[in-house]
Amino acid sequence: MDSESARRSAAVVGIATLPIGVAILVKPEWVGRTLKLGDHPVALRVIGAADLALVPGLLAGRRRLPWMAARAGLNVAIAAYCTHLARSEGNIGPKIAASALVFATAADARTIHALSRGADAPSQR
Repeated sequence: MDSESARRSAAVVGIATLPIGVAILVKPEWVGRTLKLGDHPVALRVIGAADLALVPGLLAGRRRLPWMAARAGLNVAIAAYCTHLARSEGNIGPKIAASALVFATAADARTIHALSRGADAPSQR
């Protein structure tokens, strides 16, 4: 992956994170019901706020590597929380969410790798 592709990939992650973060922050009860995560509005709002905190850096950060690394770390933390919910409550939703987050993080690893190889320098246009 070249420099522009890596930066574009980070922006796509930011674009996807924005509506997800807004939905989780504004309508945590609806998200919890829809995704079968259970009734955890405070935890979901924290997740939504954390997602939204990453969006500016993913979309427009001078360097995208720290933001992608933070996104991956947050994914792992959310997946761990979902795994905890799945074990304690027996819902299928958290299992699906944890699996999806693991796959998203694996996909993000490609971008993180490209950015860490020096592709994270801002374009000179």
